[in-house]
Amino acid sequence: MNLAPHLNKTITPTPITAIHHFFKDLSRYRVWLKRDDLTGLELSGNKVRKLDFLLAEARAEDAERIITCGGVHSNHCRSTAFYATQLGLKTTLVLRGTEPKIKTGNYLLNEVLDADIHLISAREYEKVDEVMAEIREAASEKAYIIPEGGSNEIGAWGYVKAFMEISEQISVHNLPIDTIAVATGSGGTHAGLLLGKLLSKSPLNVVSVNVCDDADFFVRKIGTIIERFCRRYNYHLNWQDTDIHIIDGFVGEGYGLIGPTETDLIRRFARSEGIIIDPVYGAKAMRGLEVHLKQGTFPGENILFIHTGGIFGLFSYHEQL
Repeated sequence: MNLAPHLNKTITPTPITAIHHFFKDLSRYRVWLKRDDLTGLELSGNKVRKLDFLLAEARAEDAERIITCGGVHSNHCRSTAFYATQLGLKTTLVLRGTEPKIKTGNYLLNEVLDADIHLISAREYEKVDEVMAEIREAASEKAYIIPEGGSNEIGAWGYVKAFMEISEQISVHNLPIDTIAVATGSGGTHAGLLLGKLLSKSPLNVVSVNVCDDADFFVRKIGTIIERFCRRYNYHLNWQDTDIHIIDGFVGEGYGLIGPTETDLIRRFARSEGIIIDPVYGAKAMRGLEVHLKQGTFPGENILFIHTGGIFGLFSYHEQL
């Protein structure tokens, strides 16, 4: 398969390791961890894979400034700012929320980098694409817009490529993995994995746990990314909405909001495996996996859970933890 033009700042392949203790009472299942928290670029997690493709296009268009958006503690925004800086590009971040009283985590790192930060309200964020377009029009340099989470038909290539990497690791190491599980917050990672499955005609299942909105929203969002990918790159793939498997019910209080359930899981996983799961994505997705494994309702028995990173986001939740 010929990949779209891309840069190569992602450190690959990221390792696959067994989860030894956390699921020890569930003898029916085996679970592995794909350590995409180790992709490099200051611990950027899954974001750097998408940015390899998005920023390649930005450079091809001679962009001098990158504009993107996310929550006030967005891992995607911080990752974009660091990647852009390494390429000699300026960054504007449109962040939903107010300036933190204690500057920590990703927000602190954005300030260290001297990224241009625009804070807007949740209501204003509903039209964030328009806000970013206005900023681009007013910019003195040529600017390139990256959508929330890097989740569009270009960014999806990052996890098409990752799917091929996973398939090769499974083959080389003779792993009995039948299902890939991941968190979904903007749809791009799931879309890329499903596209990888469709393009390679792989039997692997792809399942995600939504951390905001609901399953219907993500079926539409992921479906739109797949449709745009096929149109842009002239692929004719046989798929339907029922191929998009979302496990709903673990959003909790909302996107970026965590409670005792999530903090308990973060502590238990750290204390059993010596690995930190982030609060925004990983904790909710891992909780969804844990509940369905205990109920015997998860679609698959040999599961690869993708750790999508986001460790710096943990520090803004220090009071809960």
